[in-house]
Amino acid sequence: METNNIEIDLQQVPAGYVYCFNEECPQHAGCLRWIVGKQIDPELTFAPTVLPSVLKMERCPHFRKAEALRMAWGFDKLFAEVKSKDESQLREAMKTYLGGNGTYSRYKLGRRLLTPQQQEHILALFRAKGYSEDLAFDHYVTTYDLDH
Repeated sequence: METNNIEIDLQQVPAGYVYCFNEECPQHAGCLRWIVGKQIDPELTFAPTVLPSVLKMERCPHFRKAEALRMAWGFDKLFAEVKSKDESQLREAMKTYLGGNGTYSRYKLGRRLLTPQQQEHILALFRAKGYSEDLAFDHYVTTYDLDH
């Protein structure tokens, strides 16, 4: 896998993100933690890191595959054709799945991005209520999942 061309917007790296600097790891070239670590701000003097002790393990438990994902955010399009009798149930099911009102709002406003798995789960909620046409989130972006 060619990772030299992967550019990460360091503004999108969440606080507390675990970096890796273990170049001896056989998986490092395809690991998002290592790729982000290579681009870390040179002025930074402290960060959570994967320790070299993982090199003794068969597989690193902190490995994150560096693959671009189609992430989404915003719910207005999803609710555009929803009947009022279904709206509150769907919204509550989404809030429960996403972790509450605050988290729901962050996904609605684009402060957090929905993974493909989260998108599919939410679309399944709408399909279960009989909605199947024009199911789409407001915005899509191809990026790397730095939250999980």
